[in-house]
Amino acid sequence: MAARVTIAQVAEEAGVSAMTVSNVMNGKPGASEETRRRVLEVATKLGYRPNISARNLKAGRSGLVGLIALDLTSQYGLEILRGVAHELADAEQELLVNASYHDAVREQDRIQFLTRGLVDGVLLIAPVLEDQTVKLLHRQNLPCVIIDPRRLAVPLPRLTVDNYNGMRQGTQHLIDLGHTRIAYLRGEEDLESTSLRYRGFEDAMRLAGLEVDPRLVASSDFSYASGFRTATRLITEHRPTAIVAGADLMALGAIDAARACGLDVPTALSVVGFDDLPQAAQSFPGLTTVRQPLHDMGQKAARALLALIDGQKLLMEHMELDTELVVRNSTAPPLRP
Repeated sequence: MAARVTIAQVAEEAGVSAMTVSNVMNGKPGASEETRRRVLEVATKLGYRPNISARNLKAGRSGLVGLIALDLTSQYGLEILRGVAHELADAEQELLVNASYHDAVREQDRIQFLTRGLVDGVLLIAPVLEDQTVKLLHRQNLPCVIIDPRRLAVPLPRLTVDNYNGMRQGTQHLIDLGHTRIAYLRGEEDLESTSLRYRGFEDAMRLAGLEVDPRLVASSDFSYASGFRTATRLITEHRPTAIVAGADLMALGAIDAARACGLDVPTALSVVGFDDLPQAAQSFPGLTTVRQPLHDMGQKAARALLALIDGQKLLMEHMELDTELVVRNSTAPPLRP
């Protein structure tokens, strides 16, 4: 195995001091553009790679970021995780991934494990986040950013999307097509995002002069099976001309429920989702949905966490990203009698 190229060898070849090489490789000021260019050329030629472990040890850091997801099976969480990994790779940080699987005790246990000096900061995706867990994070004084918290008022840096306006826009799309009998599949009731999305639906209906028929509103969870089951009941009992679902998986379940009931989508039933998971573009018909910028959510949360690790203060404790309506082939004007 070839010996590792040292900073001293780069310095000797480039005709500068080891300190200059260190400053250039770490992006610090002080060297001229000509010197910086020469050092980088020599480092590339010799195959020099900075010793990240030594750099982190000197700074009193591990070079690791912890991430605890609600689970590691949903495409929602995996898309956010991709964004996190992308940002951390650019920053030469490594990622340690755990999952709570909706278990508050396991979540707190994983956080306690990570706070034993193992990581420099932690990201939580849609955590349960009981009060005791929040107190633990404050007590450990570990840099932390919450992605899509269940409660928006959680006293920690957090990143969400504009759930309210996103769902208003998705509902307005159906209203603009001429639908008036619009059913709504709510998500998990302990999530504040569920309430915000439903309020967006209600307000879009109200502002259009349409009443929300309580018989067309059903509680569900964010799963395909729940969407299929709930939509089947609504279709057979109340025959809406359109369904808005609080998540893509529910919407995809609703599309298959319509088929099982002998209805064509979108001719006899229009369907709108929320998320824009990869499956939304791959389904048949393609799902009209409200896009959450999941990859960007991961990137921006990771960027915020790295700033906290570096001792910076965030300009905002609550970061909110815009959503976007993506119109595909699951929506159309209702059939006229």
